[in-house]
Amino acid sequence: MIPEKIIGFYRTRFQIEFGIRDAKQFTGLQSQQTRDKARLDFAFNLSFTALNVCKEVIRKDYPDLSVAQFKRLMFESYLASTIISTCGKSPHLKIIQKINHRLAQLAA
Repeated sequence: MIPEKIIGFYRTRFQIEFGIRDAKQFTGLQSQQTRDKARLDFAFNLSFTALNVCKEVIRKDYPDLSVAQFKRLMFESYLASTIISTCGKSPHLKIIQKINHRLAQLAA
């Protein structure tokens, strides 16, 4: 077998393994408790779709972040918006932009 073909096989294998690892860590691939095949198929498809969307957003908008950092940034942004909306007052747009910018710096 030629070396380029072997390298291609291993490259594909590691892409599959890393995809499964990321799906387990970040999108809840192991959280399903069902035994029904159709529900498992749906859960697996949902998990891998969420991972692919996440990686595409990272590639386009946040190329320096890892999946873990992006997940943290999204959680912190959600938490900040929840706190702001719970306070009852609407802060100025500049304050919200400053908070989002600071969260992006913390995630990186």
